[in-house]
Amino acid sequence: MLNELRLAIAVPRWALGFFRRHLLMVVALSAVPAVERFTGQMSARDPVLGTTLELTTLAARVAFVALALRFAVTREPAIGPIGAAEVGRRLRAFSAQHPRSLVLQVVLIATLFVLADVVPERLVPALTPVGPPYWAVLLAAKNLTVIPFTMIWLVGAVRQALLAATPARA
Repeated sequence: MLNELRLAIAVPRWALGFFRRHLLMVVALSAVPAVERFTGQMSARDPVLGTTLELTTLAARVAFVALALRFAVTREPAIGPIGAAEVGRRLRAFSAQHPRSLVLQVVLIATLFVLADVVPERLVPALTPVGPPYWAVLLAAKNLTVIPFTMIWLVGAVRQALLAATPARA
């Protein structure tokens, strides 16, 4: 069980390191959703503008995940050149060999969710009155930190599974 815990903790550790190493990319691509969320809380928007900004946010997030995958997976010599069939085989092998690690990662992500979502969005407003500036700053901060970190974490979980699984036998 200790080995499974180490495996589970290795992914958010790696994600934090990735976040730091690629901070400029993280901030640049997360600034788009952060500004969109901030301005959306501070003033009413025309529906066309709101839709346009949401689509821009979606594009920024897709670009972010694509770049994270590129830096974390495709540039990794041990896993970058493998094909889709081998990717599927390795993911299945890892999940069969390390289900406890995956469950522990779900628990860790759930803990992050409680700390970063439930507490500031449910508990704080229940204890004290909050207004649009609170929500604007909160959503902008989460879009610059928690959301990209979680995306990187998920990329890291895939990366870990691809690196840990043994190549197919000939």
